[in-house]
Amino acid sequence: MSRASRSWAGAFVVAAVVGSLTASVVPSQAAPGAGSAATAATVAATPVVVASALHNPRAVRIQSDGAILVTEAGSGPAVPCTTPGAQCLGFNGSIYRIKGSSQGRVVTGLPSVQIVRADGSSVIGGAIEAEAAPGGTYRVISGLSGTPTTRTALGAGSGPLGTLSIAQGQVLGDLAAHEVAHDPDSVLGNNEVFSNPWNFARDGSDFLVTDAGANDLVRVHADGTTTTEAVFPNNVVPAAASGGASAAPAGQAEAVPTGIVRGGDGAFYIADMSGIRTGLSRIWRYVPGGQPTVFASGLTGLIDLAVAPSGDLIALSYTGGATSSGLLPGALTRIDKKTGAATVIDTGGSLNTPTGVAVTAKGDIYVTSNTQGSSGELLKFSAS
Repeated sequence: MSRASRSWAGAFVVAAVVGSLTASVVPSQAAPGAGSAATAATVAATPVVVASALHNPRAVRIQSDGAILVTEAGSGPAVPCTTPGAQCLGFNGSIYRIKGSSQGRVVTGLPSVQIVRADGSSVIGGAIEAEAAPGGTYRVISGLSGTPTTRTALGAGSGPLGTLSIAQGQVLGDLAAHEVAHDPDSVLGNNEVFSNPWNFARDGSDFLVTDAGANDLVRVHADGTTTTEAVFPNNVVPAAASGGASAAPAGQAEAVPTGIVRGGDGAFYIADMSGIRTGLSRIWRYVPGGQPTVFASGLTGLIDLAVAPSGDLIALSYTGGATSSGLLPGALTRIDKKTGAATVIDTGGSLNTPTGVAVTAKGDIYVTSNTQGSSGELLKFSAS
């Protein structure tokens, strides 16, 4: 994957991503379609803070019992890690649970990696998404900025990185090993072996996992084996926005698949980031056994998807675009379940680098925001 998207997929290296964009002001999210005012009014524009002081929060998921799970990547090692290019391991990733008036961490001690950039600043990688599993356990997908060799170099306890696993237990599927063994996106001309699993969804007894680093969708079978389900094609980058180093062929941006959710029609919907270049993000519709097709396009920086009670998709953008000085606020967009038409949801500009979205049966929308550091929040936009 490109250095820009690799930095993103590795652990939100925003400076590298912004550096790959044009220096001029990049417009915000795709223009809303007809009826946007009505759609925006379906949820309150001013959110309520449900949880705060979260440590690099990532995905948010609502469980069958109504509990809300937020996955925290943690805060990296207990000792200083300052060497440019270094990756240092800690064990403070966690799963945070909210049920009624009770909230707190139900799993702690998950691996958390500090990745030091060339300029000495750093970001955190680790646990990204979790769900409840039988026997009071939790399934967790954990990112990895690299390959199994990268993981081994981090030392003892790094095993869950780059895998779908039971928290502090059995590895269910090794996505990083799958990338090294197969490198599925090499057929696109992408010239780097690189893995960073992101989100997962159940399909019968199997799981479908997006790998943002490998640009593919991988099936994790019940016996722990993995197969390539689909490879997401590179996107064409307009000449005016084609700057930045890339491992993809010239004039292309790697897909960087992120969020995945099963729709009411039984198909899976997958978001891609396409390097956070304005208007290049796509939502793919995938029916197992077939090939992904583009369901919606013209969006920016898509990071997660959820399904509204109506069956429409709710798409979360990590940013609505960027300027030469930084990122614009994140965005929520309603995607019509039949046409794929996009309608912006008013969030009052409150989303700061959001990474996860979930929707209740009532239509309340939960989003993790302020996700880079130890002051993360879970926000609730109430249905009206």
